[in-house]
Amino acid sequence: MFAVPEGLGALDMAAVSEAARAATLAQNRAGATRLEAAYVLVEQFARAAQTEDEQGPAGSRRPGYARLAPAARARDHLVAACQLTCWHAERLVTAGVQIHTRLSRLCSVVGRGVMPEDLAVDIACRLAEVPDAIVGDVEDEVLARFTGDLEGGDRPSRSAVESAIEDAVERCDPAGAQEAAEAAAETREVRFRGGRNGMATMWAKLTAADAELLRRRIDTDAAVAAADGLDRPMAQSRADALAALAVYPPDAAACDTATTGASAGDPATGTADAAAAPAEECGIELGQVRVGADLPRPSLGNAARAGVPIRISVIASAVRGLPNRVEFVHGTYSSFEWLCTELLEGDEASVRFELIDPAPGVLDNPERALRYVITPAMAERIRLRDGTCRHPGCSVPAKDCDVDHVIAFNTRDPELGGPTTEWNLVCLCRKHHREKTFGTNTYRTGPLGELIICTDTGHEHRTRPKGPLARARDAIREREWEAFADRIIGPDGTLINPPGHTRHGPHTRPA
Repeated sequence: MFAVPEGLGALDMAAVSEAARAATLAQNRAGATRLEAAYVLVEQFARAAQTEDEQGPAGSRRPGYARLAPAARARDHLVAACQLTCWHAERLVTAGVQIHTRLSRLCSVVGRGVMPEDLAVDIACRLAEVPDAIVGDVEDEVLARFTGDLEGGDRPSRSAVESAIEDAVERCDPAGAQEAAEAAAETREVRFRGGRNGMATMWAKLTAADAELLRRRIDTDAAVAAADGLDRPMAQSRADALAALAVYPPDAAACDTATTGASAGDPATGTADAAAAPAEECGIELGQVRVGADLPRPSLGNAARAGVPIRISVIASAVRGLPNRVEFVHGTYSSFEWLCTELLEGDEASVRFELIDPAPGVLDNPERALRYVITPAMAERIRLRDGTCRHPGCSVPAKDCDVDHVIAFNTRDPELGGPTTEWNLVCLCRKHHREKTFGTNTYRTGPLGELIICTDTGHEHRTRPKGPLARARDAIREREWEAFADRIIGPDGTLINPPGHTRHGPHTRPA
């Protein structure tokens, strides 16, 4: 049962409502302060860079590749200081700069505490894409529409904000709106991310026309399946219809060239021609999948026909009393049972297993430690350990990151520091790799991959690896600690054999 705080419990309903409203206004004003702080940080970093250029020795100006954008530096500081993701921090910085440099009316509304911070960020980031020539008119029109609603307690949705800004831009600059639409089409993309319990999420950004075609196709197939007697929620039927689009017919002969032929393209894999071949030549019948109660399912055999390699890493934990952990390097995590099923149903599917020893440093080699180049096996091990970029708040997958020496490799005398060993290597995305190389933060590591970052403001931030190898190590350490605790703590919770007491043998432990 919810317990009303003592301070509010004695108030009547109107007073409690007013207290909640006052807290909301205070929160909005705090958001305004944070937006201003983001802008001030950018200004401070810009001044620091300018001072360095002006006061440095002649000819010491950094080359372009070594210069860090003030906004990027402010973003990375806010990530750790405010416990944000890199995406949220970047939007906060963009909004702060926009509000305090070119959106004066929005700045006034935010400063009065009328607008929530996240809504202000949405509007400012969207207006950042509007040309200077019309941004004032668009800002006036949008805020005139929404400020009154906010003061009356009616908050607009994100889609309503997007629609209002697009309509205003189109009225103020029809030609520019068309150019913006064409430029936006170039940003279309699809992303996949593994989830829990054998599930995954897919995020797509498509043109409105393509999205509508896909929606109609999925809804039509789901409706046919429901009409054929498929008894499940429509949302699940839509998911099944989307998955059915990925099925490759098992009798497609054209794809055999992609998996066996090296007559053209890459002689090692034969994938160049397969990637270039039209879908219909590869037996992909996206328009002819039969739908109904027996919607076809994607399988490992389908993936093998598409030329997608299935690589599976087995992290060996059995020697320490734990089951070996299976990790699918490409795709979502699954289980032995799933793999066996797919191998039985798949058509000529092949799988490569890699046995990974979880012990830290097993690939370290004195000779390799003095070489700058990281072996593919070591790089794959670091990616399995880290999972993502190791900078606070960054979620770029490890497969898209650089493997970097935390202590810089000494190319002149490798024995003086920066060895190419597991403890000295971490995954950093390209932008945070540049921040580490050319920024002012200091970095150090721990023996199991901990990364400690100390900023030039004196704040210290830590991240731990979260990849499958790190999770396996955590499970091993937990099991070993439980075994140790079981040996030294008796059933009654007292310490067994403390210093100065007679030691019991393995078979004389007190009951």
